[in-house]
Amino acid sequence: MPRKATLCAAIMVILLAGFMVSCSTPASEGENVPHQQVIEWKMATSWSDDQFLYTEGARAIADRVAQLSNGRLIIEPYPADALIGAFDVLDAVSIGEVECGHSWPGYWRDKSPTFELFSSIPNQMTQQEWIIWLYGPANGMDLWQEFYAQYNVIPFPGAITGPEFGFFTNKPIHSLDDFQGLKLRAVGMAADILNELGASTVSLPAGEIVTAMENGDIDGCEFSTPLIDWQLGFQEVAEYACLPSWHQPSGMYETIVNADAWNELPDDLKAIFESACKDVGIVDGMAQLDGANAKYLEMFQQQGTEITVLDTEDINRISEMAAGLADEQAAKDPFYARVLKSQRDFRTEYRTWEQWGDYKLYP
Repeated sequence: MPRKATLCAAIMVILLAGFMVSCSTPASEGENVPHQQVIEWKMATSWSDDQFLYTEGARAIADRVAQLSNGRLIIEPYPADALIGAFDVLDAVSIGEVECGHSWPGYWRDKSPTFELFSSIPNQMTQQEWIIWLYGPANGMDLWQEFYAQYNVIPFPGAITGPEFGFFTNKPIHSLDDFQGLKLRAVGMAADILNELGASTVSLPAGEIVTAMENGDIDGCEFSTPLIDWQLGFQEVAEYACLPSWHQPSGMYETIVNADAWNELPDDLKAIFESACKDVGIVDGMAQLDGANAKYLEMFQQQGTEITVLDTEDINRISEMAAGLADEQAAKDPFYARVLKSQRDFRTEYRTWEQWGDYKLYP
């Protein structure tokens, strides 16, 4: 081959090799990288925009998802009534009006009493038991997601609290008899028990409770932990708080997703979303809420709130009433019965060991 032709052929080989290498360079290393698809969701919540469950619950989950997904999944939370009413979040997520929501399962009890078993019923699941029941051998998450599937919704943890504060009233509550004749803000099975005790009850969203107390529309209220109750302003409208928190020994909150929107997510974003709900909803939420309880209890007392305490006999009576109401519902609703049995069986087995880790054993 002539020398000139040989030189031209060599140059062509070099250029072709360079082109092939440049084509095989990973996109992340190229200079002109196309933007990855960004998925944007709206999140309706049941909380006012200055409330812990909104700022450190819903917003924190959205922020964690954005961080872990490198901005590929952006979720914008909205406070109650900005898009959806506080008690309409499940319906909005179910029909796809919004892609996701942050709320409390007990609010949907009128649709089915089974919802309350995934939130809290009197003298039932504790905070620690919730985590182990959901993610341990009992596989409570499977039951939770199976039940919500009929609503075209997939549930994940939104937050978890320990015992809530008690009932705030302007009349001291020293025994169950003192509830008689009072009109109280209460939800779920706690409202059923109070009605049996001679009280009347009304369900109100968080943002309406203080106004109802100020106007004399209700005689007392409950909502959440000391931190959240302080944020709502209960210290300004009630003189007394009755403990312990028999009505809600713990609280499981939810992050719910429209099933159609969920199915459109790639698998890695599904994993990121679920991880954020567990990390923020359970670990971060529990640490911050429970970590603040002692401080805010002291603040209530310094503000002048007087604490009254129900005795063991009253608490045992409430436990019997709650068990009876749950048994009645289980006899009418097969799925309610499945969940209740799973939780009771788990608690019976778990407490054979839990007794040896009881805080009372240690100084």
